[in-house]
Amino acid sequence: MKSTIIQQAPLRLITVKAKSFPEGIRAAWQEIESKRKIKGRKAYGLIREGEYFAGLVSDGELEERVAGLHVVEVTGGPCARIKLEDWQKNVAQIGPLFAQMAAEHEVDPTRPAMEFYRSFTELHLLLPVKNG
Repeated sequence: MKSTIIQQAPLRLITVKAKSFPEGIRAAWQEIESKRKIKGRKAYGLIREGEYFAGLVSDGELEERVAGLHVVEVTGGPCARIKLEDWQKNVAQIGPLFAQMAAEHEVDPTRPAMEFYRSFTELHLLLPVKNG
């Protein structure tokens, strides 16, 4: 699959850290879902230094206080993106696709890699890259 470069907007997410990666991803999503409604929300997975955070775009300061979840701010900037269709049946492709993008682009290590759950079938893999 070929990656494209997009400009990712800054994000403010309420998150749950997975206890292990990748094994703990499902449990992190179950925990966040037990505290906040996910349906209709923009959902992101953040990956940095072997850690994974399940995250929802924050509805604002009130939700952040009420939910009691860790808030993570992600700086915006250019990202390489690959759209993975029918992702739930193709989970094994996620790591290799991130590796492919890392081989093609100069990675920006100051920002996390991200999974944007566009829908139950479409996943956008986002790898932060340096300008130029």
